Amino acid sequence: MSLIARFICLAWFFAGLTFAISVGMPGGYNIGGALIFLSSIGLIFIKPKWALLNKQDRLLFWTFFSFAISMFIAVAMDSMSIRELDKPSRFLVVLPVLVLLLNVTNRKEWLWYSVLFGAIFAFSMALHERVVLGDRRSGVGINEIMFGNTAMLLGLLSFAGAIYFYSQKRYAWMWLSIIGGFAGIGGSVLSGTRGGWVGLPFIGLFLFWQCRDLLGRKLLLSVFSVVILSLVTVVAVPQTGVQKRVNDAVSDITKYLDGSRRATSVGVRFDLWKSSVLIVKQAPIFGVGASQITPLRKELAADNLISKASSRFGHAHNEYFDALAKRGIVGLVFLLMVYLVPLKLFLNKLKEHKTDWRIRSYAIAGALIPMGYIDFSLTQGMLSHNIGVVMYAFPVVYFWAALRWAEREALEEEPMV
Repeated sequence: MSLIARFICLAWFFAGLTFAISVGMPGGYNIGGALIFLSSIGLIFIKPKWALLNKQDRLLFWTFFSFAISMFIAVAMDSMSIRELDKPSRFLVVLPVLVLLLNVTNRKEWLWYSVLFGAIFAFSMALHERVVLGDRRSGVGINEIMFGNTAMLLGLLSFAGAIYFYSQKRYAWMWLSIIGGFAGIGGSVLSGTRGGWVGLPFIGLFLFWQCRDLLGRKLLLSVFSVVILSLVTVVAVPQTGVQKRVNDAVSDITKYLDGSRRATSVGVRFDLWKSSVLIVKQAPIFGVGASQITPLRKELAADNLISKASSRFGHAHNEYFDALAKRGIVGLVFLLMVYLVPLKLFLNKLKEHKTDWRIRSYAIAGALIPMGYIDFSLTQGMLSHNIGVVMYAFPVVYFWAALRWAEREALEEEPMV
């Protein structure tokens, strides 16, 4: 086997590495993505079977491609710096990775091992910062919000892994995955990132609903009770900081509504969202462009329509409002497309495969990624950060390719008629 072929065969290991060190070490998320992209260059030296890409694969491919091109056009229209192309370019970089993983030797189970390791690693580092270093919020060298949301995502994916291992009666790995699930949520708690907590009950209900037939009523009720008890404990114990963060949010909202103080964490976000609605009225179809956002916010602050504290931000701290103000209705449509098309693809697979848990587990994990980002994007510009783009585009492709491999295996095992 040639050196190039050996490197290509490590593709699934590199995919797993993306999760394993994503937030446990600063910049870790870039390493796995960079290595798997380099291995995808090997497609030049082999003959990929393009026939392996079905209609759904192509839909995912063109969705990511279209979103990237829409962002490139927005940057060009706004005369922004070429460096603004860096983040959306990841949606193009991941496309050969999709083709590669649909062709390369299957090692898809490495994804399950990697997400639980990544979640536990992230929690360990966050705990070290809070307990040993005495930091108020954990971030492990990156933005605390991005760290917390990514840790939450790793935890949710670990729970999907637990479902997979339970269905395969591999109970040791199941328990490790459960630990990884709670570790990921724990990392989010230690980061103090409230935005990720909002959607947790809804995503949890999705998980329970999808695996109700696998677990059975009695076990499902037991698991549900343990989860509720764990969440109540986390909120009740002051040392976790959850109670304080929730109380602070309630206080901020009250102060904003009664007008006594607008320059709070929540108040600034409300003003940023309000300013986005006011700004987009000037150019509703294509938006005003990223370069105009800060000057326009300063004008709104001068007119006392928003607080001065809000006027210094170039992002709305909400992906949807930000897309609307900068790129108009067209930009918002492309953003929704990049979230909803992958979600729909994975949900369709859940409907298609009602009993095969080797396939359903990967579909559940895949659906959790856009579901998580839809939630996270309510209070943070996830795709405005390198880690946010990488930990969305690449994991969606990884789990989609894994799901497609699982379908092939199931088809091969069907008895001949």
